[in-house]
Amino acid sequence: MKKKKIIIWTVVLAFLALGGYMLATSKDESTTYTTESVSRGDLAQTVSVTGEVVSSDETELSFPLTGRIESVLADVGDRVVKGQKLATIDRSTFPQQLRQAELDIKIQKENLSNMERNKGTYSKDQRDAQKATIKKTQSAYESVLRQNRDNSLYAPVSGMVIQRSVDQGETVIAGKTILVIANPDDLLLESNVPEVDIIGISKGQKALTTFDALSEDELFMGRISDIDPAATVIQDVVYYRVKIHIENFDQRLKMGMTCNNDIITAEARDTLMVPQRAVKKENGKRYVEILREKDKKQEVEKVYVETGISGDNGMVEIKGNLLKEGEKVITFTKEKK
Repeated sequence: MKKKKIIIWTVVLAFLALGGYMLATSKDESTTYTTESVSRGDLAQTVSVTGEVVSSDETELSFPLTGRIESVLADVGDRVVKGQKLATIDRSTFPQQLRQAELDIKIQKENLSNMERNKGTYSKDQRDAQKATIKKTQSAYESVLRQNRDNSLYAPVSGMVIQRSVDQGETVIAGKTILVIANPDDLLLESNVPEVDIIGISKGQKALTTFDALSEDELFMGRISDIDPAATVIQDVVYYRVKIHIENFDQRLKMGMTCNNDIITAEARDTLMVPQRAVKKENGKRYVEILREKDKKQEVEKVYVETGISGDNGMVEIKGNLLKEGEKVITFTKEKK
């Protein structure tokens, strides 16, 4: 009898151990899922760059001759009007140069008159050569007059002086820029975009802008108005200069202010979207896994999808109607062993 009880208890304990093992194994083998809902909204893909406020119209001024600066009559920040004198070059030697040029013409004309009176002594070729010499002296005389007129620099347009590179007494060479005039009432934004981002940028695209000098809540709308075809290299990095026209211009904006531009390269309105980490690849196709509840059990359904743009917020557009708003997509699966 005692032996029989021992056998019974042994069997009971064995069943209990087996049941505990199966329960433990079942619990350890359970899978947990992290999900997020399919949502609907707006997506935007942007390129973010800093820049500055510049004038849309800048004019560089220079003297057409070399000389010593006698006076500079405008400074940075001064407003000037068209025709206003801005600078002069010292022409104290002008009277002497003019007298010399006039004397040269007189002497060469007298020489020609002497040749005409003595045609037997001078050939026709010699007389023609003298006439050419007179033309050269006349050109030199006109050059002296022209240089005297060019010793004063006048504003070709109205605007504001934004750059000055010379002072009184300095010597400048012909063609060197000494003043820059810009229109402070016609401003735009200028940014350098890295070559890795320029491919997605084109004229007409929208840009959202904030300014360091203003509140971050003050958002300005603009559009790409121009893209330089040639690159600018800054510290061995290739950039392309992009200009943005401000649509809601504010009089508080000044040239030189720093701006922060978010250029919208792609956008989708009122579209279905899921987190990027929910989209997986299989044999070149994209799919998401939907977690469904059926008879109090969890089931995973694989749904192949067509994706659109990837937004800056980590979401990706889902095209078509294979997914429904509110469905749960799996973003992470954890299998317990």
